[in-house]
Amino acid sequence: MDITWTLGVLGAGVENVLPLAGGAAATRAEAVEAASDALVVAAMDRGRQEYRVCVADTLIGVVPGLTEQGDVDLFGLAETLPRITSNDR
Repeated sequence: MDITWTLGVLGAGVENVLPLAGGAAATRAEAVEAASDALVVAAMDRGRQEYRVCVADTLIGVVPGLTEQGDVDLFGLAETLPRITSNDR
């Protein structure tokens, strides 16, 4: 059974989430990893915004943190989804 995942962004001043990426994976862990990778790429491109990630039926809202220099913390972001969903596996 494939586990689906989606990634979207809720831009400033809009009410609807803009879909950015999505897919399916054989396991929940693979789906979390794919969604996490897509989230980091989106943050690299779009910066610090409110992202919505859905893996199977779990919806997670994510706003990336910043480094001391004021850049989006991509390393911390890459660890976020696996850490949040580790109890679900």
